[in-house]
Amino acid sequence: MKEFAIYTGLRLVLFAAAFGILWVALHTLLGIFPLLLLALIISSILAIFVLRAARDRLTANIEQRAGRIASRIQAARSAEDED
Repeated sequence: MKEFAIYTGLRLVLFAAAFGILWVALHTLLGIFPLLLLALIISSILAIFVLRAARDRLTANIEQRAGRIASRIQAARSAEDED
């Protein structure tokens, strides 16, 4: 989850910088827009992989906790049956 926060922060900073460059490019007609569009596409593709990794870690964590809860329930039922 920490990687997701770092990636999101970097992406916001890069897009703020890209917006500044785009603003200058539009006023000076440098034609930087295709590069900014390419940067947007690449960062969106990278976001898929970052989010997938975060989702997989979260899923593993949830499954681990569910396993612990199930074993506690099993132990409680066994103790109840012994009484």
